[in-house]
Amino acid sequence: MTIALKYTLWAVIAFCSLFLAYITALYFSFDTNLNFLNVKQSLISNNFWMTSFYIHVGTGILVMLIGPFQFLKWLRNKYLEVHRIIGRIYVFTILGFAAPTGLIMAFYAEGGLWSTIGFSLMSITWFLTTYLAVVAAKNKKIRSHEKWMYRSYAMSFSAVTLRLLVPAMSIPNFGFSDHFVVVSTAWISWLINLIIIELYLKIKFKSLT
Repeated sequence: MTIALKYTLWAVIAFCSLFLAYITALYFSFDTNLNFLNVKQSLISNNFWMTSFYIHVGTGILVMLIGPFQFLKWLRNKYLEVHRIIGRIYVFTILGFAAPTGLIMAFYAEGGLWSTIGFSLMSITWFLTTYLAVVAAKNKKIRSHEKWMYRSYAMSFSAVTLRLLVPAMSIPNFGFSDHFVVVSTAWISWLINLIIIELYLKIKFKSLT
């Protein structure tokens, strides 16, 4: 992969991440009739769910804002301490808040049991990939740390994939029911990211051996 292609790909991912952070920040207008909350009107009065939702949204925004910058090699090499500080914020945000609240919200997912299982596995996988990146870093296994961080951000980016898949699969010509779209995207949105990142890592690290 050429340097130009790498930076183009990074720019697309960063733009999508930052744009998602922007539109998600609209929830902090606290308008309970906005987008996703429109289909959650039965939970608006549930303080536990609403607290989990806003923690998940707020920490998710932070993850999407800082995540892409961890993969800029020149930034890593020139400002290693900045890279480490941002990395600590990233993993603390996911492990302490974003993934756990995502798991809580999975139990209230539209689509029933299979959606709950899909989103639960998404949250658990997000937590584990991030945690394993931390373990690898502590053990000075830099290449393993880098691989797990790629996987972790692939899981973070599932938020973008989900928001692209739902409207795409909801096009009337496809004939998918709303239930099918909700359930299938609960799985596809993160599984496809993991498949893509594993293929990318195979190519990337094969070239380094």
